[in-house]
Amino acid sequence: MTRLLALDVGKTGCRAALSEDGHRVATGEWSGASGLADRDGVGRALAAVDGATGGWPAPDAVAAGLAGLASAPDRAAALADGLRERFGAGVRVLLASDMTTWHAGALGGAPGVVLAAGTGTVALGIDSAGRPARVDGWGYLLGDAGSGHAIGRGGLDAALRAHDGRPGGSATLLARLRDRWGDPDALPGRIHGSDNPAREVARFARDVVDAAGTGDPVAGAIVTRAASDLADTAAAARDRLDPGPAGPHGPHGPHGPHGPHGPHGSDGPWPVACAGGLLDAGPVLTRPLDDALAARALTRTPPRGDALDGARLLLEDPTVPHHALLAPLPGVLR
Repeated sequence: MTRLLALDVGKTGCRAALSEDGHRVATGEWSGASGLADRDGVGRALAAVDGATGGWPAPDAVAAGLAGLASAPDRAAALADGLRERFGAGVRVLLASDMTTWHAGALGGAPGVVLAAGTGTVALGIDSAGRPARVDGWGYLLGDAGSGHAIGRGGLDAALRAHDGRPGGSATLLARLRDRWGDPDALPGRIHGSDNPAREVARFARDVVDAAGTGDPVAGAIVTRAASDLADTAAAARDRLDPGPAGPHGPHGPHGPHGPHGPHGSDGPWPVACAGGLLDAGPVLTRPLDDALAARALTRTPPRGDALDGARLLLEDPTVPHHALLAPLPGVLR
């Protein structure tokens, strides 16, 4: 019997899944581990693993996707040592960033692009050689184009313009602001005093999408712009995998060097596995997103799996391109 332990160690939560001969037999969840780059990030990650896997039999191999690993690769060896102390010196260990395991799970180990759209936005492309291209994910002050925060921020701008009597306002969005938060004059204190201002602003995204669905033109323009921005982010990840020398898309035009072909060279657009709470907004957002993706030779697909599936895939299939992105672990069995 072969036991494989897959881990998804994130800042907001840690998840684990134990498989025996290819069948998942146990799952666990625990509180977040901050990030590997944070102070005592290794200790926090190991404590989260202990909490999620307590009482489980020792695995033969462990694969973990970890938040913060990309910015703290020097801590990978210490984390691997900690895992071997817990599960046995001979356990096989694979470590990658959580985005790598998420990509592997979402596309079943195939090349392509994944797009996460929630409060923030980030895309990751990986080609058949394991070359990555990460786009956006810069945070709400610097980027996150098309995100829940961007939609909410655009809606609040339009609402406050209506409140002030400036051009570009929306009386519909002003009414929704009042329904959610009350007096607009008290809004700055509410937002800036929040523990998470970006998430508080992103709460208004649903109001903007709902207003767009009822025909408000200002809200509709905000949602359409967000869909275009999200498609631009996904297309940039695709195009950066093998850019040409001329222009923003190289000499081959807006479809990049592959033309209108997928990552395997077959006819058809590149797949983009899309996930994140923003897409729960429904067809008011997903319809213009699909149109914008199609215009860029991309097509939206639901994720085939999650980060735990991706971590297990790394253990089971040594041929997936994501192996090129594993953290180097001198002296550790891989």
